[in-house]
Amino acid sequence: MTIHRRHALGALAGLVATGIAPSAASQAASYPNRPIRLVVPVTAGSVLDVIAREYGERLHAALGQPIVVDNKPGANMSIGIANAIASPADGHTLLLTTTEMVRGPLTFPYIKYDPFKEFVPLAHVASTSIFFVVPASSPARTLQEFVALSRRAPAPLSYGTIGHGSGPHFYGELIAVQTGARLADVPYKGEVPLLPDLLGGRLDAAFISGLPAAQYAKEGRIRILAAGSVSRRAASLPDVPTLAELGVAGTDIEGFIGFFVTKGTPTAVSERLATELGRIAALPAMRERMTTLGFEPRFGGTRESFLATMQGVHDGWSKANKLVSIKVE
Repeated sequence: MTIHRRHALGALAGLVATGIAPSAASQAASYPNRPIRLVVPVTAGSVLDVIAREYGERLHAALGQPIVVDNKPGANMSIGIANAIASPADGHTLLLTTTEMVRGPLTFPYIKYDPFKEFVPLAHVASTSIFFVVPASSPARTLQEFVALSRRAPAPLSYGTIGHGSGPHFYGELIAVQTGARLADVPYKGEVPLLPDLLGGRLDAAFISGLPAAQYAKEGRIRILAAGSVSRRAASLPDVPTLAELGVAGTDIEGFIGFFVTKGTPTAVSERLATELGRIAALPAMRERMTTLGFEPRFGGTRESFLATMQGVHDGWSKANKLVSIKVE
């Protein structure tokens, strides 16, 4: 039997009039019906931005709609995260973000969102590491030598970070408090503008992500002294000791990269997104790419396992925040 379009529309109107909403299945069947915006709370050209665009290409192929990467950097990622919260909860806005999503509200009084109440985790796609590095011109070849150098220097040694109050800033302060190193944080608006000063020797040290760390170390332009944000050595740089191994407590908090939608997104839509993102994360080519970028790939996982990771990050940073005193406004 053929059902004409006007009859179908009439039946749908009748359901709405009686207060019966279209089923979750019908919502999922019509999703997506326009381009999907992927909010990335960092600058274009950063490693997270690269990941967003590579996932976006594959998600476009799977869903049949363009994935538009929308960079919203600033305020330790809180600007982009807040932008995602303010968007309609219909699955047409995704957020790709990192550990800062959970850490930010613990550190900055101006951040008011609750990552556990305002977002639905879709896929945990990578574990992250941050690396403490020095330019090739530095005489320090180990963390211990860098600490000793800072004690002898006439002024505190500078280290670049992605912002005041950021995770790397805390790691620097944890090093200083626990080793007696004399250090001065130099905040930048992201990793990209930090790199020229590091490579040019205008910084004594910096915290940078895995891809530039591996690349510039291979080229002989920097030396990697330690890895942070991990409880074990990074698979991409297994010869680099962790800060925790070197005796700096509070630095073994797992970093994550993951996709989210806002609470209220239809379950069928979020489940479809989670399925597609998990499938993409498990592709051998994507796993290899994530390793090349300096991360440990994850294969989507369950929402429960991702929530457990987020809770571990929350608890770890709650403890770390008590070990150092950083005033943030």
